[in-house]
Amino acid sequence: MLSIGLMSGTSMDGIDAALICTDGEMMVQELTSLSMKYTDNTKFLLKAAEKSVNKAKGNLKLAELNYLQDLFAYLHLEIGLDKQDVSQKINELAVFLYTDGALSLEKVIEHSTKLHAEVVLNLLQKSGKHPAEIGVIGYHGQTLYHNPTLGISIQIGHGQLLANLVKINVVCDFRENDLNNGGQGAPFAPIYHQVLAARDNLLPLVVVNCGGIANLSIILDSNPDNLLGFDSGPGNGLIDAFVRIRTNGKLQMDVNGQLGQTGEANTQILESLFAKSCLIDERNYFLMSHPKSLDIRDCELISELDSLSIEDGCATLEAFTAEMIVRSLDLINIGSIPKNWLLAGGGWYNPVIKQYLQKSLNNKFSQKIQLKTVTEIGWNNESLEAQIFAYLAVRSLHGKPLSFPGTTGVSRPISGGILFHTSLVVY
Repeated sequence: MLSIGLMSGTSMDGIDAALICTDGEMMVQELTSLSMKYTDNTKFLLKAAEKSVNKAKGNLKLAELNYLQDLFAYLHLEIGLDKQDVSQKINELAVFLYTDGALSLEKVIEHSTKLHAEVVLNLLQKSGKHPAEIGVIGYHGQTLYHNPTLGISIQIGHGQLLANLVKINVVCDFRENDLNNGGQGAPFAPIYHQVLAARDNLLPLVVVNCGGIANLSIILDSNPDNLLGFDSGPGNGLIDAFVRIRTNGKLQMDVNGQLGQTGEANTQILESLFAKSCLIDERNYFLMSHPKSLDIRDCELISELDSLSIEDGCATLEAFTAEMIVRSLDLINIGSIPKNWLLAGGGWYNPVIKQYLQKSLNNKFSQKIQLKTVTEIGWNNESLEAQIFAYLAVRSLHGKPLSFPGTTGVSRPISGGILFHTSLVVY
């Protein structure tokens, strides 16, 4: 079956789309992919939505009531516009959304959905495929809030609207059934990583994805029941936040590790980060047993970083990301750790994190751990997460499990996702 996957990450930089052919089991063929970068206006709208939904602890009705106020505060306090300019910008954003009424969270959700539809149509044009040839779309949606303790994970987007706009059936809300059955609602990547690893004769294998959060897929064999997956801690999320604060928004990240490369990691502050930076209900995330998942908003920059230069601060946070990946292995009991590791995600474009990871692994293990990027072995790093949801959508259609006890903590393997059929109904 031909399937399209859509992914928009917590960094809110754009949408990735991938077209694959799969049976939802062991056969996967990657066909083509593309990306759309968000405009600044879209980022403003989504970031404000994220603020609203987090303040409301996932209550979308409450977030809707406060959205305009939160948008004003975001533009004024975080973007730095004065109040007069904020009012003008909000009027511009209303024009941008083609709304003659007040801006609302619902309008932002519709806008996000229509952008995903645009990406699908562009992908169809690029691939030369007709909508009737595509079996399903796996639509992840834009994550605004993730709190497994409360059993809530909010990914905005209207599945029915997307199906109607592109004339293809859509599966979305992948995480809801997992959360309703006691799971963490994440991660979902391990089953797809396992299929690719088995196909390419890479087993046993560890895949480390580094985005805003870093997470591991530990794949011992081709049996999904033996999969392990969890979030190890911050990826580049805290690094990005630190750089934005220190440069007053002039820089959004430590590009190619240029700052950290010239700095020196402070081991004492690294230990303070371990102790204080990721507390969930006053519990240290790094000491919690697996399976577990993390939201970057659960992590914070500690005051001790204020004493460091921007270069040393970046180096310390980059070393911290790497060290938490390695320390996370202390909490699992699987015998020997696979010696082959693959690195996926945008975080590895920062070579400093990779350098610290190799150093930490060398210090921990007598055997040499081999680090390679997924690009080096022929996987598409840019579209890998979109491929995951294309694959999961087909599994969902067939009622196959998406999550497992070793990945999300559910008591048994379970499926998930909600199917929306394309129709002529006007949304």
